Amino acid sequence: MLPINPDDFAKAMEQLNLTPAEIGKALSQPNGFEGLLGRMWSMPSGPKSYSNDFGTMETMVAKLKNAKEAHEREKGMPPFPYDPPSRISLIGAFARERASHTNVEMSGKSTTRHSTVGLEPHVSKGSLADLRPKRTVAVQFGAEDSAGDVVMVSLYNYPGTIGAKIDLLDTLFPLGTVLAIKEPTLKTSAAGGSVPHVRVDCPSDVVRLTSENTLSSRTRWRTGERVPLASEPPRTEEGWKALGNKYFQSGWFTSAAIAYSRGLARTPSSHVLRLNRAMTYLKLGHAGAALSDCNYALAQNGLPPSLRVKALYRKAQALYGLGLWGEAEMAFQATSSEFPSEGVSCTTWTEKCRKRRQENETGSYNWLEMYTASLSKTRRLDVADYKGEIEVVSLPTRGGGRGVIATKDVVAGQLLLVSKAFVSAFPDDCDPPEILLIQNLITMTGQYGCGASLGTKVAERIAGDPGCAQLVYDLYAGPSLPPPPSTYILEQAPPSGVERFLDFDVPVDIARIEAVLSFNAFQPSGLPLPSKKESDHPSALFLLPSLLNHSCNPNAAWVCFGDVMVIRATRDIPKGSEVFISYRPGDASFIKREKSLRHYFDKCTCDLCTLDRVDGEAACKKRDTLEGKISTWNTVAKARQGLQNLEQTYKTKRKHHDSTMTRACFHLALVQQKEGDVMGFFHSAMSALQQAGLVVTDKSVNGALRVDPHLIMDDLPIRKAVPPMMGVMGDTYVQICIAISNAFEDHHGDERRGHRWAKAAAWLHDIRYEGGTDLFEAHLLDPELKGAVPLY
Repeated sequence: MLPINPDDFAKAMEQLNLTPAEIGKALSQPNGFEGLLGRMWSMPSGPKSYSNDFGTMETMVAKLKNAKEAHEREKGMPPFPYDPPSRISLIGAFARERASHTNVEMSGKSTTRHSTVGLEPHVSKGSLADLRPKRTVAVQFGAEDSAGDVVMVSLYNYPGTIGAKIDLLDTLFPLGTVLAIKEPTLKTSAAGGSVPHVRVDCPSDVVRLTSENTLSSRTRWRTGERVPLASEPPRTEEGWKALGNKYFQSGWFTSAAIAYSRGLARTPSSHVLRLNRAMTYLKLGHAGAALSDCNYALAQNGLPPSLRVKALYRKAQALYGLGLWGEAEMAFQATSSEFPSEGVSCTTWTEKCRKRRQENETGSYNWLEMYTASLSKTRRLDVADYKGEIEVVSLPTRGGGRGVIATKDVVAGQLLLVSKAFVSAFPDDCDPPEILLIQNLITMTGQYGCGASLGTKVAERIAGDPGCAQLVYDLYAGPSLPPPPSTYILEQAPPSGVERFLDFDVPVDIARIEAVLSFNAFQPSGLPLPSKKESDHPSALFLLPSLLNHSCNPNAAWVCFGDVMVIRATRDIPKGSEVFISYRPGDASFIKREKSLRHYFDKCTCDLCTLDRVDGEAACKKRDTLEGKISTWNTVAKARQGLQNLEQTYKTKRKHHDSTMTRACFHLALVQQKEGDVMGFFHSAMSALQQAGLVVTDKSVNGALRVDPHLIMDDLPIRKAVPPMMGVMGDTYVQICIAISNAFEDHHGDERRGHRWAKAAAWLHDIRYEGGTDLFEAHLLDPELKGAVPLY
């Protein structure tokens, strides 16, 4: 037995509202102590809250190395006897944790939590035979086996637990739940605790056992067959329906699906339970499982009209959720025809089906509507995917062995791909919002954001649609795991039913999922606002976009509208040429780019990095240092000297400089404007555009307007030729043009020139984002943003 700290024991008694006399009386009786557990039994726990971050880079690297070394040592440890902790010490620990979590929930404040991925999670491929069941207490819970030994169990990646509050966790793991944990493994605490715990990373390693299960029925519990104060599960169809409905109305859809499934296990013929579960599956995003339940009900004889209308309507919704727009439209029309009372609702859905089908077939979207929706709290859009003139091909020289090429000649600005996220995570998914500090032992990097919850979300998708697992497993998972296939089939297997919800028939490969996410997850940042910085660090996995390879100066660029990624060509791409995007901001210095890309490949061989390497390591380091000081050049003299120093770091003559020179030149313009040198501002701002390869055809600041003789009908001050670094610096081009426009109108009183430069900004914006004037004005010409300039 582990010793109990007297102070901890006193605190535990206080939390439980117990007196020494009650403890003594309970311990003197064979099963008396169990009667006291009801006050504490369903105590949830999870990642602990921290107010600090990773600290310095050196501190973060040291933490990562220590964590990985500790994990490697633990892997090599031989078996040794385990002395389970005492019940009182375990309950005392849970008492403190539950009180802490309750206080956090009641405060309503956002929390920052630590998590670690890449611990080589154990995945069992065995059966339930000969396993010893464990009775649960909570999500991070205390459990006892049939012999009465207790242990702490930490359950990760379990569907329905992201951001779950205490009340919800108590419904997922009610007192007395019996679980079979396949091949449990003891781990030491990442926080340095002395008591080992059973860490379960893979949700398919946990199986819920009911009284009908033979393994459960033949188990005899030393502490008694029933857990004191545990409520009896329903015994009737009506009882399971009432419980499921209660959970559904509370928004606890995972718990509701479990309840309806438990009821169906007892009464498989219940149409009410099946259709209620179909509605719950729709809420969880499991359209295939919902379709299966609806089809099963519709195939039965004697389905009353009150249930048939629900089955037809929910079937149509399921087809919509699967992206089968044509079939969904016909299903809604059939429902409306048979049940005219549903006509208005079905007509609305029919119109949505037609809109989705048009998006999918033509790539025609309402970009302003999507932009507005992306600013909402949920940030999840209802749009269809679209694949343009591209295809996935085998490219053995690439790290993942594949790439994406153009199947026809593509022009700059052409839409290539619109992709809904397979899974996505935003801080507002939790209430209060949560941000995670992630120690990734796969990439040996520290990450700040929502990415740690993506593994759980992938497991949730697989729980409701097992056929989709291969779509994730076939993505690149890094050099340490087997390579993916040379082809990629986006169409998944036909949807199947999920009769026993959260009983996984096939093991969930959480190790590969974590590796895939480590190399493929995107931060779905929206259209940049010059007066704001992205601060909430969302995270998402996109399937087809993950197949595109990287270039620091790509010929295509991506942006997200909420959980929807849009990829558009930023240069002309000949048929058969590979399409590239940038994994990291290409407008960073070579030193920063190389560091951020290191875990993807040894070195980037794009044209921009090749030119930087010619300049030499010393020059690149000096350039990186100077770039970090641009914002401190607060006088014209300092800005000019800084520009001169930067110029000297380029040993090769370039047709156009990189983004560092452009930013430095534009910074000089802003300093000149601040000091009242408007003419100097115009000259430096236009020079900044030319540094980046944009041809300025009218550099005049007064007098008659000048028109490009090559484009006599054009009314822009720039040549309508897409600049070579549009994929990297498109937003910078737009914002410099807006700054010039504002200066002409506000400081120079020249509305005509200001209008021309605003049109130039709108033209560049349309190449980058499409959406025309409406999106341009909504995005950048809001009165609150007028005059705003890029933030460095």
